Amino acid sequence: MCEKRTKLLSLIAILGIVFFCREMHAQYTIQLERPGKLFSPAKIPLLENPERDVWQKPELLLDALEIKKGSVVADIGAGSGYLVMRLLKRTGPTGTVYAVDIQQEMLDYIKNRLNAEDEKTVRLVLGGMDDPLLPANSIDTAILLSIYHEIAHPVDFMKKVKASLKPEGRLAIIEFSKESPIGPPINIRLPEELVINELKQAGFTLQKKYDLLLPYQYFLVFSPEAL
Repeated sequence: MCEKRTKLLSLIAILGIVFFCREMHAQYTIQLERPGKLFSPAKIPLLENPERDVWQKPELLLDALEIKKGSVVADIGAGSGYLVMRLLKRTGPTGTVYAVDIQQEMLDYIKNRLNAEDEKTVRLVLGGMDDPLLPANSIDTAILLSIYHEIAHPVDFMKKVKASLKPEGRLAIIEFSKESPIGPPINIRLPEELVINELKQAGFTLQKKYDLLLPYQYFLVFSPEAL
């Protein structure tokens, strides 16, 4: 009886080690394949395809974040301005929208979409791969829509995002799930547990998860931890 119990415990221990090694290998593989490739400006029509609204649900997304008149919002990885144009309507003439991207072509595209009034409340920021170059303690809400997987050193980058947030500010991360039939290549999609862990290292606390709002993406909202 004791011999059988010993063998069973040994088998459980071995299985535990195998599972742990598989998980570590999976995370290591993910790290090796980061950052994902930048979205080419040549593909802007895909970003602005009206059919995107059906699954991206931008208005519901911004409703969930409670973007209000007078808010200061940073769209990090703004791309073609898909969210920027909607944020403008939400924040109004008393608010500010920071459109951050590391590709000048994307910022030029956004600038061409703005009218004279819009330009007064939009700040176009040519950020870096390691720094969004946002002013400190100034942002109410920072949004990273499907660009977190493109960041090479996420913990360091997100620490700089945290420095830009007001003490009561919030951070939204939206990424494609592994199961989604659309989105970037599977090998650069990140499990939400990994993202949550990295954000914790950067000084954030998970505030809320929207599991059913978006059909193809997970939607995480964080708050900065007090020093």
